[in-house]
Amino acid sequence: MSFLARSFSLLTMVTLASVAACGDDSSSGSGGAGGSGGETAGPGSTSSGTGGAATTTGVTTTGATTTTGVTTAGATTTTGVTTTGATTGTGGDTTTSTAAGGTGSGGCSIFCSDFEGGSLPSELQFFPEYLRARAGEFVTLDSSGHSGSRSVKVTGSDFSQMLGIPVPSAFWGRVYVKSDTAIQMGHNTYVAATTGNGDPNEGEHIRIGEHQCQLELNRKTDDAEKLSNGGTYSCDGGVKLAANTWYCLEFNYNGPGSEVRVFVDGTEVEQLHVTNWGPYDYKLFKLGFEKYHGGAKNMWYDDLALGSERAGCGP
Repeated sequence: MSFLARSFSLLTMVTLASVAACGDDSSSGSGGAGGSGGETAGPGSTSSGTGGAATTTGVTTTGATTTTGVTTAGATTTTGVTTTGATTGTGGDTTTSTAAGGTGSGGCSIFCSDFEGGSLPSELQFFPEYLRARAGEFVTLDSSGHSGSRSVKVTGSDFSQMLGIPVPSAFWGRVYVKSDTAIQMGHNTYVAATTGNGDPNEGEHIRIGEHQCQLELNRKTDDAEKLSNGGTYSCDGGVKLAANTWYCLEFNYNGPGSEVRVFVDGTEVEQLHVTNWGPYDYKLFKLGFEKYHGGAKNMWYDDLALGSERAGCGP
């Protein structure tokens, strides 16, 4: 699959990475008893910059170092990202990329990519910032794609390894996702919308992931949770994702309307539909892997589409 190229503009935020424990998860809301336990961020560092400064973060990879330039207000940031079997260069891939609030329309009005280029699109920034210098250990371009020959591979071995992009407070999204394990009993996150600056411990996070061997929806601050089996804290029922299988995951985050909807392979998961989580002013969409109580795993993402309208699971 390929997408038409579009011009884009991006406002990249300079974040202050705070390293604080999330505290204990205590299940609340209609999800039922038996929450997922504590979530704790690893050690990090803080960094800051002034207008007009240039910041460079290099990651050395096997055989190549890929640099991607992103120009922000008063600063230029360069982030190294590992590629697998790809020609490295600058400027990201050749697929459609637009900043939040850009001139695109429909399902690609915010951002679209099939990741077929030689490097990650420059709009995608690695979070948390305190691990950004090690981004190449966690995120690579892999020669296993859903629609083409490449996808984003996330090695989920740390507390948090996510790619983030600015979004408006209400948006639709679609991404194809694959894992090297079946959906796990432990609690982990695949994608999320956040009101914060990208740090996993800052702001509100509405997260879609796995728990109790099924797809789930979770809110960070109070650990309110919706299970796709309707709320029974067991591995019985719910939406199961098999290992080494591509799934079309769609989501509608309506921050001002306090609503979240989740779809798998074109069918809405009604048990994950909420209408009272908010209102929120979302700032970033994130994808990758956050590991709370589950095991490590490799995740693949492809054919990402973010927009003002539903893109659907078609080409």
